Amino acid sequence: MKLKLSEILLLSAGAGFLILWIAEYQRTTFAESYWLLMLCLGFLLAFQYVKNKRLEREKTVSPTIKQMLEDRKKKKK
Repeated sequence: MKLKLSEILLLSAGAGFLILWIAEYQRTTFAESYWLLMLCLGFLLAFQYVKNKRLEREKTVSPTIKQMLEDRKKKKK
C-alpha cells in the first residue's frame, strides 16, 4: 500500500496525539486529557477518509483489463 504525503502526515499526527494523550493521562485525570484523545481520533478518522477517497478516485479512473483488451482489438481492425 502506497500512501500519499498528506495521508502519512495525518496518520503521524494521530499517532503522535495518542502518545501525548497516554503521557498526559498518566500525569492528570481523564477529563483533563480528553481533548488530546479527541484530536487523535479526529486525525485518524481524517486519515481514513482521505485514504478511502483516493482509493475510490483511483478505482474509477483506471480502466479494467477487459476494457483495455477491447480497445486493443478495435485498434488492430
